[in-house]
Amino acid sequence: MPELFDVRQAVLNGTGVITPTDTPQYQAETGNVGMFQVRGANERMMEASTQPVPRRLWHDTSLIFENEMTLLFASTGLGKTVLSVQMANDMAEEDKVLYLDLELSDVQFRKRYSDNFTNDYQFNDNLYIVNFQRRFSMPEGMDYDTYFLESLKALLDETGAKIVFVDNMTRLISADTDQAKSAKPLMDKLNAMKFDYGLTMILIEHSRKTDNLRPISINDLQGSKMKVNFADAVFTIGQSAKEKNLRYVKQLKVRSSEVDFDSENVALYELVQKNSFLQFDLVGYGNEREHLKEITEKDMLDLERNIIEMKAGNPALSYGDIAKSLGTNKMKVKRTLDKLGDTVTPVTPVTPVTTVTPVTPVTPEESNKLPF
Repeated sequence: MPELFDVRQAVLNGTGVITPTDTPQYQAETGNVGMFQVRGANERMMEASTQPVPRRLWHDTSLIFENEMTLLFASTGLGKTVLSVQMANDMAEEDKVLYLDLELSDVQFRKRYSDNFTNDYQFNDNLYIVNFQRRFSMPEGMDYDTYFLESLKALLDETGAKIVFVDNMTRLISADTDQAKSAKPLMDKLNAMKFDYGLTMILIEHSRKTDNLRPISINDLQGSKMKVNFADAVFTIGQSAKEKNLRYVKQLKVRSSEVDFDSENVALYELVQKNSFLQFDLVGYGNEREHLKEITEKDMLDLERNIIEMKAGNPALSYGDIAKSLGTNKMKVKRTLDKLGDTVTPVTPVTPVTTVTPVTPVTPEESNKLPF
């Protein structure tokens, strides 16, 4: 018989350890049935009324709420880390914050927060930057994920921090992030830690390659969408086609309030350095479509050529595979390939000649009989 788990008790006892129980039976004193808890709707409302109302943690926006897991994703070079460090430093005015910077070197970090390596910026004292050690060894019998989580728990116990930024998740999920089976175990453990420690977690991720020709969606997140299922909120950063340093922020998922920044009202920021601090400076609001690149005939021809070349190079690729790789949709792929027929036939290579039949020499007698 498979093991059954009392999830509520594991959370309540603060250990995060889920222990097997017997065949599930209703427990009148707790309302527990195996892995479930059952309550009347009014009872649930009453219990919720005893809990604090979650705070908005950044500039009174609905981007990040206290005690929630938030996912931020964007393409390389758009400023995910810049905005995240800015948010973390602002939050550190009132709360202790752990920022797990798993990418930048010390020198790279200093360059961003100084005036060409002079006049270093002074951060809030409650902001703690966490890096990987250059060399570390894991205890025998402990896997990578477990050692990461145990190290993080020790940091939380030592600092008392309740806000954690992880920049970025790609460094933690080493397997194929397109597979749910790779992402789910770590997300399960991070989610359990969120409840056990009462954490606010902001997880930073990359997006797939996009062409800035269409609005950003959840489908642009790199890797498994399983991560979105765990997140209470999701927002992204887009590149404006109007100016090189202009960015926009768009919300894709919110549970605790209405959306502030949807496709018709994105927040516009200029990427600037003020007083030795690289930051997002709010300049206004606008419609996302106003900041997308205009589609030219050349763009369309390039896309169609890439679709045809990908299919010709690997006929087994599905419409979805091609669409994900090129940042378009399955219908566009289908329509493009339909122009050439249902399939694109790859060029059949010429079979090389491996043997040569020798020519039998002609004798003088036979030569005299030839008509020329």
